[in-house]
Amino acid sequence: MSVGAAEQSERWPVHLALVSAQTGFALFPIFGKLALASMPAFVLAALRVLLASALLDVVRRAGRHPSIARRDRGAVLLYALLGVSFNQVLYILGLSLTTAINTTILTATIPIFTLICAVALGHEAMTARAAGALVLAGAGALLLLDLRHFDWHSRFLRGDLLLIGNAVCYSFYLVLSRPILARYSALTVVSRVFLYGAGPIVLVAIPSFAGFAPARVTPLSWSSLAAVVLFCTVLPYLAISWALARAQASRVAFYVFLQPLVASILAVLVLGERLSGRTAVAGALILAGLALSIVRGRLPSRPVP
Repeated sequence: MSVGAAEQSERWPVHLALVSAQTGFALFPIFGKLALASMPAFVLAALRVLLASALLDVVRRAGRHPSIARRDRGAVLLYALLGVSFNQVLYILGLSLTTAINTTILTATIPIFTLICAVALGHEAMTARAAGALVLAGAGALLLLDLRHFDWHSRFLRGDLLLIGNAVCYSFYLVLSRPILARYSALTVVSRVFLYGAGPIVLVAIPSFAGFAPARVTPLSWSSLAAVVLFCTVLPYLAISWALARAQASRVAFYVFLQPLVASILAVLVLGERLSGRTAVAGALILAGLALSIVRGRLPSRPVP
C-alpha cells in the first residue's frame, strides 16, 4: 500500500466517526422533544448525564480501561465543567429564553469559536484553507437556516448570550481536552468527564425534581430518553473524543455544520418535506467547505501530552 493510500485509510474512520457523532447530535431535538412531552427540561438534562455516566462507567470497567490518574483529575474536572455542566445548562437556559431558530443558528458558531480558541492558545495555526472552509460551510449553514428569520428583539438577548456562552464553553472543551487523549482512551476520558460534570447539573435540577412524578411520564418519553442517552450522548461523545486524538480540534468542530444539513435530510426522508433549491445550494456549500477542509489535508499525529 502506498503512503497516500495508507493516509487515506487512516483518515476516513475519523471522518466517519465525526459524521456519526453529528448525526447523533442532530437527532437530539427529535428525541428530546418527545421526551420533554411529559418530562421537565432540567429533569431530562440531569437524567441524561446521570444515565450516560453510569453506562459509560459500566463499559469502562467491563473493558478494564484505567481510571484517570490523580495528577490529571483537576484538568478533567475543568473539561467536565466546560463540556458537560456549563455546556448543557447554558444550552437549556438559552433555549428556554430564545427561539428555536436562534438556537440553531448560534450553535453553528461553534466551529468559528473553536478555530479562534485554538489559534489564540497556540494549538493551531490559521491557514487559508481553514478560513476558506469556514466561510463556505458557514455561508451554507446560514443559507439553510435563513438568517432573516433570526429574531433580534431584545427580549431574546439573554437567551442568545447564554447560547453564545454555550458555544464558547464547548469550543474550549474541544481544544483543551485534546492533549489528555494522548495518555488515555476515549472511553476513560468521556466516562470521567460525565461523572465529574453530572454534579452541577443535578444541583440545578433539584427544584425540578421536587415536583417530578415519574408515573406521569409516558412510555414514549422514557424510550425517547433512552435514545437521547445512547444515540445522542454516549456514542457521539465517544466518537468525538476518539476523533480528537487523531484530528485537530477545529476540524472536529467543523462537522457541527453538518447538523442542520442532517436535520434537513431527515425532514425530507422522515417527514416527507420537499427538497427546496435553498436546501440543495446550502448543502452543496456545506459539503464544499467540508471537502476543502479534509481533501489533501493530513491528519496530525496524536497530540503531545
